[in-house]
Amino acid sequence: MPLAFSEDYIAKLRRLFGLNMYETKLWLALLTQGSSSTARISEIADIPKSRAYDTLTSLENAGFVVRQLGKPITYKCVPPTELIDKLIQKAEQDLVMKKEKYEKLRNSEVIEDLNKLYVKGIPYVKEDEIATSYQGSEPAFFRIKNEIKSAKDEIVIVSTQSALMHTLRELERALKEAKSSGVNVKIHAPLQELKQELMDEISKLGKFTNLDLELGRFIIIDNNTVFLFTQNDKEIHPSNEIVIHLRGKYIADRFKQMVSAHSKQ
Repeated sequence: MPLAFSEDYIAKLRRLFGLNMYETKLWLALLTQGSSSTARISEIADIPKSRAYDTLTSLENAGFVVRQLGKPITYKCVPPTELIDKLIQKAEQDLVMKKEKYEKLRNSEVIEDLNKLYVKGIPYVKEDEIATSYQGSEPAFFRIKNEIKSAKDEIVIVSTQSALMHTLRELERALKEAKSSGVNVKIHAPLQELKQELMDEISKLGKFTNLDLELGRFIIIDNNTVFLFTQNDKEIHPSNEIVIHLRGKYIADRFKQMVSAHSKQ
């Protein structure tokens, strides 16, 4: 008949001795029996017989029980007072081994590498510092204009033919101010007809280069930030426009290489 111990008592012993549930139940059951076979003690402890073998082995390795040879093999508990002495001795041995282990680490390559990381530091990059999204062309262009105002080197605008004039009108004032401040403004689009009137308007804002392929719509600022328009401008209402703001030199470089590969010289 299985022995009954309160859950609180079992939980208390688990915390004090660092045992799992099965180990605690078997140990308690064996304490009440003096010695017992695996089959018998698993029944008393009310745990599966298949788990009793490995659980008794772990208790034996930890010093809680000893194996008694015979047929069948039986297990006997170490007296609790003696067990405490053994646990203290084992803890002292473990402490010595850990101290030796860490002393060896003190001057190792591992610690040297970790110390370099500590001294140099690895910058933590927040998700919102890598990418941001905007819904609606109005908030997107508002953010783009603010970025253009702080541009120091270059602005690259890539557009479809149908969206080019709308984009330039939205950014006209900011682009003129950037150009007057010495920022290099480059405008790219796949225009089938290069009308002089259109070219004159574009020339007021920057240098135009025709593309041999429609690459979509995106704006690169100072080779470090990209605004990517994700929708087809012919099919989307401006209020439903989705624009992704990406930051990083690598992504900006890749977009610029794509533009260079399809620019008509």
